[in-house]
Amino acid sequence: MLYQKLLSGTDPYFVELQQNESFEMHRHPEAELSYCFKGKYDIIINQNKYVLQEGDLAIVTPMTPHELCEDLNNNNLRLTIEIGPALLGEQFYPFISMDPSNCIFSLKSQQDKPIYNELRNLLNETAKILTQKRPFYNLIIKGNIYKISAELLTLLADNSEESKTVLKSLMDIEKIGNAINVIYSRYDEPLNLDMVSALCGYSKSSFCKMFKAITGESFHSMLNRHRIEVACLKLKEHNTSIEELALSVGFADSKSFCRVFKKITGKNTGEYVKVLKDEKGKEN
Repeated sequence: MLYQKLLSGTDPYFVELQQNESFEMHRHPEAELSYCFKGKYDIIINQNKYVLQEGDLAIVTPMTPHELCEDLNNNNLRLTIEIGPALLGEQFYPFISMDPSNCIFSLKSQQDKPIYNELRNLLNETAKILTQKRPFYNLIIKGNIYKISAELLTLLADNSEESKTVLKSLMDIEKIGNAINVIYSRYDEPLNLDMVSALCGYSKSSFCKMFKAITGESFHSMLNRHRIEVACLKLKEHNTSIEELALSVGFADSKSFCRVFKKITGKNTGEYVKVLKDEKGKEN
């Protein structure tokens, strides 16, 4: 899983029109809009798979893991927009408190809802402008993103009061982002809560609560999962002893590695390697 840092700079947003492209599981502090402009495609949000068809919009809340699935048999076009606190400031709070399970909106089928119509028109216009790239199109795109954000904030307005009370702030998200960076860049080291919580400027108990509130899982859960993901990649690439593999991904011994490996993958290392060999044999 990848972690993308907070967008910043003169254009603190991301917008792109993509065709049949995949993007591995990742998370970031921004809210992501995935709009099906043409065709259909699969998106995985927080381990739930959704099929987006033309006119459907998925809103991925900040720090929620998600993945875009490739489909070479379907000629689709998807509009991806990332908007965050660097663009919206404190008005970004409703996206933080949004229920991540209530994330799919069918804009095409809601003809009687003016806000849905306006959103659909703005998203369609933005996608077309990206294909045409007429003079000063970036200014038009930026204006549309502000308009889209305003419509979405109106849509989420019912949650705005609640968002002020949740234990998440823009600064907290950035601090927890630093902890996630530590996981991905230093997973092979003997990481502990005392060290990482101090690095983020929290007490250990406050860090644990904040990490769980923002990411939906504990620090050790994410750390172990990433270590096992790396271990699985290493098993695919070359043969190595379990002892060497365990140490290379940050476990103190092979016993704890095997226990966590079985818990996360549902298989022991021997069973996992056998599945890899069987799959490779089928390909050949």
